[in-house]
Amino acid sequence: MTPILTLPQFDTGQYERSEFLMADGDAVLTIRVAELPDIQIKFRRVRWHEFTALYNCNSEQIKAYFKVMEIVPSHALDAYVANDKSARGAYRELHHYRIFLDETGCHEVYAESCVL
Repeated sequence: MTPILTLPQFDTGQYERSEFLMADGDAVLTIRVAELPDIQIKFRRVRWHEFTALYNCNSEQIKAYFKVMEIVPSHALDAYVANDKSARGAYRELHHYRIFLDETGCHEVYAESCVL
């Protein structure tokens, strides 16, 4: 796993909640922290998303604690691409991203890109 985005520094005890919203093939993960502006992580051209609740997260997922990690290699992503049945590729390249939010759980996304 390689960290690709680090969130602005804050006391993790101030984390309040998050929202994951998708529209027109893109997604935004909004992280709310007390006394700070919302932190938004934007995923472009999302092909797949999974949320794992806190109590079901494993130790690998927890390593992405309040940071976006790229999973390389990703056997799950390789299998997804190999089984993609679309007539034409809806993406140029895909990355497997992961972020773990304490007291919430883990979001995993296959997308073309990810930015703060």
